[in-house]
Amino acid sequence: MKQFTIPSYTFTPGASGVGTVNLSGISGFNVKYLVAVINQTRGVVIYSTGDTATRYTNLAGTTLTLNVDTSTHNSGDVLQVIYEVTAADPLTDTQLRASAVPVSGTFFQATQPVSGTFFQATQPVSIASMPSTPVTGTFWQATQPVSAAALPLPSGAATSANQAPLTTSHPLPNASGAVVRQAPSEIWSVGFADVGSSLMATELTQRRLGTGVGVSQSSSNLVLTSGTTANSEFLARSVQSFRGALTARQKTILSQRIANQNFAVLLADKVGEGLSCTINSATSITVTLTAHGFTAQNVGQSMMVGAINGANGVPGRYAIASIPSVDTINFTVASWPASGSCTVDLFGYNYLWTQYTGTTATAANVDAQRKGWNSGVTAITINTTASPGHVVQTYADGRNVNWSDTVVASSTVSTVTARGSRIENIPDDNEEVYVYLWLWNGSTAPASTTTWTLGFLSVEDNANVPTYIAGVRPNGAQAAIAVLPTSQPVLVAGTAAIGDVGQQYRANATGAASGAHLVSAATTNATIVKGSAGRVLGWALANTNAAWRYVKLHNQTTTPTAGTGVVRTIAIPPNGLAQMKLEGGITFATGIGLTTVTGSADADTTAVGVGDIVGDIFFA
Repeated sequence: MKQFTIPSYTFTPGASGVGTVNLSGISGFNVKYLVAVINQTRGVVIYSTGDTATRYTNLAGTTLTLNVDTSTHNSGDVLQVIYEVTAADPLTDTQLRASAVPVSGTFFQATQPVSGTFFQATQPVSIASMPSTPVTGTFWQATQPVSAAALPLPSGAATSANQAPLTTSHPLPNASGAVVRQAPSEIWSVGFADVGSSLMATELTQRRLGTGVGVSQSSSNLVLTSGTTANSEFLARSVQSFRGALTARQKTILSQRIANQNFAVLLADKVGEGLSCTINSATSITVTLTAHGFTAQNVGQSMMVGAINGANGVPGRYAIASIPSVDTINFTVASWPASGSCTVDLFGYNYLWTQYTGTTATAANVDAQRKGWNSGVTAITINTTASPGHVVQTYADGRNVNWSDTVVASSTVSTVTARGSRIENIPDDNEEVYVYLWLWNGSTAPASTTTWTLGFLSVEDNANVPTYIAGVRPNGAQAAIAVLPTSQPVLVAGTAAIGDVGQQYRANATGAASGAHLVSAATTNATIVKGSAGRVLGWALANTNAAWRYVKLHNQTTTPTAGTGVVRTIAIPPNGLAQMKLEGGITFATGIGLTTVTGSADADTTAVGVGDIVGDIFFA
């Protein structure tokens, strides 16, 4: 049988093929009965007969040379030995036949007498003679009532076990259990209310504080000072991550804008932190990231290398040069030391960023990157980074990214101005991104220290729910969506027509029609109704005479002459009325004049009598 035993032994730890264990304490030791040796102190199997990795490499008497590396073990460790204890090896058939083996004991003859009562194979059985056995318990009637609720469900029926879990946070477009997609679902905000000489906001974690760089919180601001050490940096990121459609905001003031200084706010994914880095040359580094998942297909893609600690490396965005192994990545860098080692953070394989660099207070750079590929930095014009600073807003919905900014001062109207956009190389909306704050000096030391004051950070997590009209996503002027503006435009007072699509009368301040009143004298009543271009909109004229009377209209600005330049004739029946309303009016390009005569011909000059014609001409 197999037994756990602790015989006397000698354990000499060593590398694979060097370490030994001497089992001289097992009498008649035979290795084929040795099942296993376990280092109880360390919980490690150092010999096992069933595994080639834990077999012995050499056997000399009772001494086994171990295949397992025990170089970190101690000779005083307690070993547990599993060994099959047996009196001797079993005899072979040949050994049994070679000599007589005495057998002792009591032996019986092959046939033994048996006494007693015996029954035939088949026995008669009488039902009447069988004993009666009482039965107890609960008995049910033949027909039982059945509850529908208690019936088993058919195969594949919905149960709580196979229902998709309902989401309580912002769902992605393909998320299961998203019965109602809420908008928005969460607002993350950092206000830096605490006061102290460090980064105190618990919503952020500090990754690097380089030589000469300062960080503090005061007056509800995060205050960073750049120092003047080349390549020195500050890096912090949010503890919380975000994904999907979101709006990020931050307030920035920079005390100055000089060369060789960079300040950036990013929404970026985290690749790895505190990673071992070997500097191969000024242009090559190798970063160790266990099971990183990158392959040769990722060569040429870029990400950020920052939080450099232990060497004067240059923070920045670098491309993957090669993938030596599943645990290492080679990057092409610039201006690094010729050799050495350090630790780094990798981030921003996917990112959105706003960067302040250069000497212009009204300039910034924006960029977006998806899976290592970007479209290139876009320089935008902003309000100013000088005090009181500006607020930057970054809006992303997985299809578009838009940057805008506004001045800090309060205003009675919206002052947010669009500054830049991206429609390609945008991080997928299922990427987990963090807010990064990054300050780094150039390889050339800056001339003086710059103070970066951050008033707040916020991220609003929005549900990404597009609106469709007739199955088409509206885009551009050909399929626009009507939007009610928050502020209405004000028309400037004046006579200028906008589009000239109305029927209103714009000739005077009230927009109404004007009228010229007429009571005829015993003349042709030559009159200028309007001394400039206009429109005749209608008339209401009465004739008190028993014969026809006529009002002639002239297109001129000087007093008309009856019988000359007639363009329109209004005929008034005897003792009757002439009334007309013209919605759009009759155009008179020069002016509007009238005369009154008794004849219908354009050339008639016969004057009417006193009071023959009474009424009004309406014009604009």
